[in-house]
Amino acid sequence: MMEEIYACIAYEPCLLDYIDFKKVTGPLWILGKQYNVHSGNDLEDVNADIRSRLWFTYRKLFQPIGTTYLTSDSGWGCMHRCGQMLLAQAFILRHFGREWKWKPDCTEEMYKKILSKFDDRAECPYSIHKIASMGSMLEKQVGQWFGPNTVVQVLRRLSEEDTENDINLHVAMDNMVIKSEIRQLFRKKAKECTEGAANQSNLSSPETEDEVSENGEESHPVLLTIPLRLGLSEIIPVYFDKLKNVFKLKQCVGIIGGRTNHASYFIGYVGNELIYLDPHTTQPHKSEGPMDDLTYHCDHPSRMDFSQLDPSIALCFYLESEIDFEEWCKEAQKALLEPEKDAVFEILEEKPAMLSYVDIDECDDYGMPSLDAVDRIYTSDDEFELLM
Repeated sequence: MMEEIYACIAYEPCLLDYIDFKKVTGPLWILGKQYNVHSGNDLEDVNADIRSRLWFTYRKLFQPIGTTYLTSDSGWGCMHRCGQMLLAQAFILRHFGREWKWKPDCTEEMYKKILSKFDDRAECPYSIHKIASMGSMLEKQVGQWFGPNTVVQVLRRLSEEDTENDINLHVAMDNMVIKSEIRQLFRKKAKECTEGAANQSNLSSPETEDEVSENGEESHPVLLTIPLRLGLSEIIPVYFDKLKNVFKLKQCVGIIGGRTNHASYFIGYVGNELIYLDPHTTQPHKSEGPMDDLTYHCDHPSRMDFSQLDPSIALCFYLESEIDFEEWCKEAQKALLEPEKDAVFEILEEKPAMLSYVDIDECDDYGMPSLDAVDRIYTSDDEFELLM
């Protein structure tokens, strides 16, 4: 069966650099979990862990996107796919937890529902069609490559249109995490921003729907994304250890970035190498019947030296509750913000008064500034403040 699947896959051979865990001797980190792969059990566990992540790649033979003739995203949709992988991991954590492991014969209805949200059909909430079309609102044409900041902004808007979604996606701009803003999100249902939001979410997690915030209100998880630019044309080496620490935080759901115009979803590291899922594989879209589950899981993660990383990235964290958020703040302070001169971002209680605010009347239906309301809107990954 797998031989037939791989026969239909088109790789970009020059880009493949798979990691052989059998040759790894030091500790390895995957999304907040440590493995010692020289141990036989850990080797099996790390392979199962990586295989359980949803892997979205280029596809071909899907319906044309909008009014274009594009039936494949090969060559331009890699960051779109990384965004899908990021959001899918948040959904997996929400409904199954960090210890969940995928098996080829998985029949869980919630798993199938999550996967179907990313099918390459125009009606699916996080399809390549929806992501590419929403990008046009941020002045990105369909078929144009995205950067990390653009894709998280697009996913934020799409998540608020998804009436079944119960995760609030937050984009922390200006290298600042504002605690008061995020606390408010835990008390707001993601679907409250959209029409028809009064309906109960079909994706509510039975295991977590009784979670409450510190003041006793029902709590809703937050997917925190922090777009950064850690250098001008090359990443500044002083940040390598900080990025390693990102993968040690239990709330980590990865980093999206890559080489220039070559996006990857980074899920861990070993030694001085990043471990990532590579979307640069073209697979056929299945237009009829259920999605082909086996083609959405990867047996061959890739590796890349930290020095090859493009400086434009987005750090991503899944925060289950306010208590979890406060714990993350303490751990992030030690792991990512000290010493202060090497901090990759700031954690502040309130937004500094010197930063201008956009009038709420100038915001769109999703709480985002309209394109005409501000002179500066973060649609280009060249517009980040540089951390030097």
